[in-house]
Amino acid sequence: MDGAFIIVLIGLLVINLALISWAIMDIMPRKNVKYLPKIGWIVFFTFIIFGSVVYLFVGRGED
Repeated sequence: MDGAFIIVLIGLLVINLALISWAIMDIMPRKNVKYLPKIGWIVFFTFIIFGSVVYLFVGRGED
């Protein structure tokens, strides 16, 4: 594997983990979320790569 590829892969991993932590901090105090219950969203963005982006754009409810 090329060194540049590994650096890009690590960068994407760090970005994904930051988005997951942001999504978790966003979802916990919310009373309303769309399409899935809170635990469903947490499982979704924990196991799907960049699933937290889907939550942040689609799943956030109005508070």
